Amino acid sequence: MRSLFGFHKAEDAGPAKTSEKSSLADNANSELPPIFHCASIDGPLQTIKPLGGDELKVLERLKKEIPDLIKDLPDVDAESKKYIDESVPLNIEQWLTDECLARYVRARKGVYEDTRKALRKTIEWRAQTRPDALRPDVVEIENKTGKMYFNGFDKFSRPVIYMYNHRQNTKEPDNQIRWVVYTLEMVIRNMPPGVEKVSLAIDASHWGFSNSVAIGTAKKFLDVLANHYPERLGRAVAFRPPKFFTAFYSLVSPFIDPVTKAKVAFVNPDSTDTKPQADSNSAWIPIEDCFVRDKLEVDCYGDWPYKYHHDIYWKAVEAEFAEHRAAQQALAKE
Repeated sequence: MRSLFGFHKAEDAGPAKTSEKSSLADNANSELPPIFHCASIDGPLQTIKPLGGDELKVLERLKKEIPDLIKDLPDVDAESKKYIDESVPLNIEQWLTDECLARYVRARKGVYEDTRKALRKTIEWRAQTRPDALRPDVVEIENKTGKMYFNGFDKFSRPVIYMYNHRQNTKEPDNQIRWVVYTLEMVIRNMPPGVEKVSLAIDASHWGFSNSVAIGTAKKFLDVLANHYPERLGRAVAFRPPKFFTAFYSLVSPFIDPVTKAKVAFVNPDSTDTKPQADSNSAWIPIEDCFVRDKLEVDCYGDWPYKYHHDIYWKAVEAEFAEHRAAQQALAKE
């Protein structure tokens, strides 16, 4: 079902491109709500590679060791306490599903010691920082301009996170990371059954020195993604990247593992040529490889005339967090 939290006006949206489709959307003044829940699964889900025999043995061993894995957890650190809702209980055992364990096994190539160490590291991180309990008001400033947000699903029913870097409005790296983590946690809570990965739709057409993410922040984000959200990225698609973007990507790419790097793709909506360009090691793909055009925002060259309206979007975020908090409290009482 769709989340209907109100309507928005096109004139309240963040900066938009002056494309024909964008102009048509503005003129239509469409009243469209954000979508947090998949209305239906129309197409095939992305295939999740099953674990092999040795990997399954590691998974079963880890399942038996869950009581030891969650022993002697650290308390929430003083800094993190400033940003969380302490009424959200810590439910690590609920988080440690078979699917969760399998993602860590895949990410660590089925090596038991590496997998156990990585899993314990994340368990401690979740206990210390409580990413699932981050309060919406802490990160709201990061979403004021609609520079990154969850809205809708791709052709494989994976949640889509839109990134519009030209709407950058903050410079505090720690809060930027908290905002990315908050968004990932919300996206994961709203994945349809059978879906484990997320798609990134990145409007790179306005990328420049004034709005690019600092290399240090990008590295920290990649570290959080690789260590604490393994096997969660389905596809990262950059639309119409300029030369500066591909140069920036070449600086960051050495810090990306080969498996993740293979999930990065570029799109030129005005061309059917999908051959890799000389300044990029990533594939160039048609939009239809990942997205359904009428469910892709017009500002990312799709046909969906959605325009970000912060007040309406944030009401949806707050309502989703309230539901999450209530669900976790009910679970803790069982």
